[in-house]
Amino acid sequence: MAFKLTYTDGQEAEYDDDTAWDVDNGVLKMGRTEDDWTVLVSPSHWAVIEVGSATKRAERDDESKDDGDDKDDGDDGDDKDKDKDKDKDKDN
Repeated sequence: MAFKLTYTDGQEAEYDDDTAWDVDNGVLKMGRTEDDWTVLVSPSHWAVIEVGSATKRAERDDESKDDGDDKDDGDDGDDKDKDKDKDKDKDN
């Protein structure tokens, strides 16, 4: 299965479906076939594994951004600013 690997220094690498991988006691093992590992990555050198194709990860990221309402539309039900403006007008 395709995956993206982020190393502890922030570098990222993407691997396709042809790369087999497993994590054993924190050691990331990679190779062309399972149980025939050609690369071993120490737990102190890798940080994050994101499973799935880049396209699917991008779609998932887009969906999660759409779900959250982090835009400030100015109408949060808090009329304190309007009240302050009215008080200023009264003082003048």
